[in-house]
Formats: sequence, C-alpha cells, structure tokens
Amino acid sequence: MKNNIYYLIILIIFNSCKTTMEEKFEWLPTESAPKLYPMEIYNGHLFFENGNSIYVPCSGMAYDGWGNIGSTHVVGDDFKPVPVRLEVTWASFVENKFYTGNWALPKEKMTKLFKEGVVNYNTKKRSRYSRIIVGLAPGGVAVVWMYGEGNQVEIGRYQAKETQVAMKDFVPNNPKISQEEYMDLSKELPEAIENIKQKGGIEFGLWDTYRKKYNWRTNIDIPNYTFEKIAIEMFNGERETLFDEPLLKNEFKERAIPDYLSFIITNPKGKHYVFEFKNIDETEIFNLFKQVDATKPIEIVLKMNEDLSNRRLVFKQEDKEFPITKIDLDNMWEYKK
Repeated sequence: MKNNIYYLIILIIFNSCKTTMEEKFEWLPTESAPKLYPMEIYNGHLFFENGNSIYVPCSGMAYDGWGNIGSTHVVGDDFKPVPVRLEVTWASFVENKFYTGNWALPKEKMTKLFKEGVVNYNTKKRSRYSRIIVGLAPGGVAVVWMYGEGNQVEIGRYQAKETQVAMKDFVPNNPKISQEEYMDLSKELPEAIENIKQKGGIEFGLWDTYRKKYNWRTNIDIPNYTFEKIAIEMFNGERETLFDEPLLKNEFKERAIPDYLSFIITNPKGKHYVFEFKNIDETEIFNLFKQVDATKPIEIVLKMNEDLSNRRLVFKQEDKEFPITKIDLDNMWEYKK
C-alpha cells in the first residue's frame, strides 16, 4: 500500500513538472473568411495538451479576406502552449448553413516554427510568430495559418461537416429570429449576393485550387540596381518576405500563385524604390501559370531601364516571356529607411 502511494506521488510530481515545463510562446488567435463569403463563429476553441483551451474570437460577421487577420481579443496568458486540437462550429451566410469540425493540429510543425521565428526587415531582429489564424470558407473548408512579421505559413487544411444550431442559442438576444432571416445578406452585404450571381453560384473548391503550388521565384532586370527585398502574398493565404541572405540566394521554391508583390530595389547612390502590385488579376495570373510547363521553374521579373522607364512585369519560363498587363506599374515611390 505504501509503495502504491509512493508511486502515485511520484506520478503526480512528474505530470506537474511536465505541465510546468511545457514550452510556451506569445501568440493570439484570430479568425479569417474570404471576401464576400461571410461567416460567423458560434463556438471555436484551440485546445492544449493539458485540456485547457483558448477561444477563437469572432466579432460578428467576418469577411476580411482569405488569410487576413480578423478579430483580436487579448485573452488568456500572454505566453501560451502550442495548441494540439481545433474545435469550431460556424455559420456560412451565403449557404444558409452551419458547419462543425474537430481536428488534431501538427504540434511538432507549429513548435518548430515558433522556435525558428522570423526576422524583421527593418530591425533585422528575430521575433516569434504572433498569430494563429483560423480560416473558414464555404463547403466546410477550414485552414489554419501561423503569421509573424510579414510571413504566413499554412499549418493544415481540414474538412468540416454540416450541422444544426438552434437560433435561440446562436442569437440569444433575438431567439425568435429564423435562420433564413439572420443569414439574409440582402441588406447587410448585398454585394455578396451580387458576386455569387456574377460567378454563377458559390465557387466551391476555389480555396483548394488556391493551394496548388508551382516552382517559382521573383527577380529583377534593372541595370545597376540591386534587389533589396520582396514581399509576396499568395491566394492560398500564405505570405513570404525575403531580404539579405535568403534573397541573395533567391532560390526557386514551391509557392502558391501570388495576388500581391512588393519589390524594393536600390540604386548605386543608395536610394531605395518600392514597386507595389496589389490585387493581381486572378484570371490573368492563373492563366499564365496554367499555360506553361508546371514541372519547370518559373520567374516573375520586374524589368525597366536604369532611369526607371519602360517598366514591365514579366512572367518567364526559359526563353518564353509573357507580360503581366492588368497591374499598375506607376504604383511606386522612394522608400527611406
């Protein structure tokens, strides 16, 4: 009997030490949804190994853009363990449906990213990933990303199933409202309805199409200019910022198709210029990637003369070049550090 008590005490002490020694990092949860495809979380939590959890905030209807940071609530301790499981139930307004899911998260992958961190371009100091983003899209698509200092990495893609939620629970301050009334977007967001009409219906599968990757990189072809920095945002919600040694190497890498590019170039006098391409036309850029050999490397090259005239953004594979035309080549300015 005494031996059993002794081993029980040892086990309690061991588990207590394990919990105390569990690695923690400073991060906050947030939600994301595609533009014009609003959703609202009914109940969302990120769970830790010890069974505790933190809720995923959602300030009403969300549609800030796929992968973009949404609501920020300062909840829980500043330093938190790495979550091991996501549970979430949400409303998809354009479908008039609820979805629910419960999935394990890749703790080892997330811990590795937290430990590696990211480098700030301006300070050159390493910092941590600061957000865990839960993205929810039509068809029950759920994607989790980690964000930090202009970099965003997809952690996993998950599939939810349809469920039912009583409106008296979902909207306790207006329990008599029907689900159809609550999810009617004709007054709150009529452009969402118009978008679906123009597209010929909800674009189910679109968010998986965004996840396809190609072996590509950016580059510049400007006499006497050096490539200082590139910021890339991709349709799949991932982001990447390259400068210093990683940009000097400028390796080809499996990346999703970009919807935003920001180049910083430097001339021999030390002047820096930014060329920013926002909201790259989806149809044009996807068609360019589709018409080349997906097994061979691709470059997106910023070209111009030394006096910054004759500007072009070119999609290139081997000896084939195609101009990217639906962009604003005049969206540039001098950047002063």
